[in-house]
Amino acid sequence: MKTENATGDAPRLYQAILPHLQGGLWNDVRNVHTLAWMVTGMLLSRRSTPSFWLPYVHSRAAFAQSSERRFQRWLGNKHLQPSLLYG
Repeated sequence: MKTENATGDAPRLYQAILPHLQGGLWNDVRNVHTLAWMVTGMLLSRRSTPSFWLPYVHSRAAFAQSSERRFQRWLGNKHLQPSLLYG
């Protein structure tokens, strides 16, 4: 996706990704939304580092650190089992 303003594409891409992730086994719907923003940021930034995803994430967080901490908590969540998602 190559456009003039990639951050303008973030909400549309997020909305396109969200239905594909909602079918997974989630213990909380907020996990789906966080993952959808992480995938959106990764695709638009073309980087695998959470700090590069932040410009593409639309959030109520006042500071970029808050979003980055949310991503780190999600990645370190013991209750999320990737083997069930990929199964």
